[in-house]
Amino acid sequence: RIIGVKIGVSLEDRPLQGMLPSEVARVVKGLAQKVNRDARNAFYYPESGEIIAAEAGHFVNITLNVNRVFAAKAGSNLRLMVSDVLPTISEEFFKPVYRGSEDIPRVALAINVAWGEEYLGDILRTLRTEKVKATFFFVGTWVKAFPELVRTISEAGHEIANHGMYHGHPQQMGQEELKKLILENTALLTTVTGKKPVNYFAPPYGELNPLIVNVAGSLSYRTIMWSVDSIDWKGPTPEVFLNRVLTKIQPGGIILLHPTIATKAALPALIQSLRKKGLEPGPVSGIL
Repeated sequence: RIIGVKIGVSLEDRPLQGMLPSEVARVVKGLAQKVNRDARNAFYYPESGEIIAAEAGHFVNITLNVNRVFAAKAGSNLRLMVSDVLPTISEEFFKPVYRGSEDIPRVALAINVAWGEEYLGDILRTLRTEKVKATFFFVGTWVKAFPELVRTISEAGHEIANHGMYHGHPQQMGQEELKKLILENTALLTTVTGKKPVNYFAPPYGELNPLIVNVAGSLSYRTIMWSVDSIDWKGPTPEVFLNRVLTKIQPGGIILLHPTIATKAALPALIQSLRKKGLEPGPVSGIL
């Protein structure tokens, strides 16, 4: 038994009394055509260097609004229920990230991997023992050399992120070369791990300029830098390593690490010392 809309019910001042579901749906569709709008991502104009702001879109769920009409009490004048559609790329994608939220007691471990593998096993064991996840930024040439190790790190639940297809100098690259640097490595990491890496890009050598950030942002990647550099590649003693990091780290900070003997030696004490300071180490996503 089909029953029409109750007496006196209207939608956006349009009388619907007695209408059947198909008739109400036509009315809602007509209203939706005037309201629906795709979200617009923020985007970069390379010619001018201008960042165009993102805009939310709007979407009207036809079935939901029809059901609301039939559930309404007699005499109700309803307003169309409209949902916001958020853009996938906001203006934040065009700003380098040096730190995350200072309002949460977390810090991120960002491990850039471009060379060496001999200390990764010990580093992974420490992370597993301490129940800590990190974000590993891989260079594609390294991934090709050690695909099984990349899979092991991914399967352990660590975040897999992008350090470029090769360890070149991004500041010397144009727009198309930067795109290839990022996207070819994304494709490789996806093939090796069986899933798409997180959309974080750590530029090789930490090189940065507006073009690098804007190209990454236009591809929906956040450019991840750091707030504390362990300088582990210089081979500091654990005492020097810990002093350098612990005197500078703040909530929301990003600690830059590499798979070095210095990080292997200092990592257990680093994690324990961070926790004593009330800071829980984890992946980059945990601070953003």
